[in-house]
Amino acid sequence: MTIRIFAALVFMLAGATLRAAEPAPLPPAAGLSESAAKARTALFAALAAAKSDADAREIEDRIWTFWRSFADEESRQLLEKSREAQLRFDYDEAILYMKELVKHAPQFAEGWNQLGYVYFLAGQYDASLKAIDRVLELEPMHYAALAGKGIILIQQGKVEEAQAPLKRALAINPWLKERNLIGKDSIGEP
Repeated sequence: MTIRIFAALVFMLAGATLRAAEPAPLPPAAGLSESAAKARTALFAALAAAKSDADAREIEDRIWTFWRSFADEESRQLLEKSREAQLRFDYDEAILYMKELVKHAPQFAEGWNQLGYVYFLAGQYDASLKAIDRVLELEPMHYAALAGKGIILIQQGKVEEAQAPLKRALAINPWLKERNLIGKDSIGEP
């Protein structure tokens, strides 16, 4: 009897250990098909398992391609027009295109991310933070949006508040370029 109880206990503990070793499911992203959700899970698992900075950059490129893949033709055109305006440092025009994009495709997380980025370039940090919050509602694994939020909060002097999104971004992408900002009081000049 004692041996059976001991064996059952060992079996239960082994099962608990196996379950604990399984990766936690990703928070869901808005509007993904089952196949897209599986592809997303595989991409983030590959990123977590990357063995070098070079491997991580290649996987990051695939993640960016995945995020951009949800753009329809009109969204792609608006993104391109915004990029062209950004190259001319015409951030007001770039913002107009991005606002039009998120109005056209309000569930397109990368559109919101690009809107947040252009607001950041224009120095409109509060508007950028609002756009980033929308990105994270749609795609909670958007480590670049999280890092951007941390950078903005540091720029605003909210160093302690910046640590949470930076740490969350680093938990998603251990190879994050902005990992050196954790614990920093300011961002150096380029």
